[in-house]
Amino acid sequence: MIRNWIESPLGTTVASATIASGIALLVALFTSVPSHGPPSRALSSQVELLIRMEVFFTTLNLVLLVTLAAIYVQLYRDLPNKYTASLLVLSLALLLYAGTSNPVVHNVFGFHPRPNIGAFVFLPDFFIGLAILVLLYQSQT
Repeated sequence: MIRNWIESPLGTTVASATIASGIALLVALFTSVPSHGPPSRALSSQVELLIRMEVFFTTLNLVLLVTLAAIYVQLYRDLPNKYTASLLVLSLALLLYAGTSNPVVHNVFGFHPRPNIGAFVFLPDFFIGLAILVLLYQSQT
């Protein structure tokens, strides 16, 4: 019974999301939080938490989008048409967005987080993540 559930579209989506969440959580916990401004300026714990949440959601989206892009590449190979090509382009565009909006990537390239960090900084990434999960579920059916 469990095997049937895992092989179902919902089970596959939940498994993918769980694995991606684990990876994103590890990245968010074990990467250093990018400094905000000059090195002498310490981050408050609230700002550090918000940055870690943004790292989590953007990394989660990045991992899910890599999975989704791989599924769409296979779908396009099996059924090359305008619709599957547009799904592939959409997933690649979202993949670029997720990659460039990640604070870890900003830090790697020498940029600092935005100075207007607040409670709404990670909400767009959360909602994009929900949309990615819907697309991932739909690609399994």
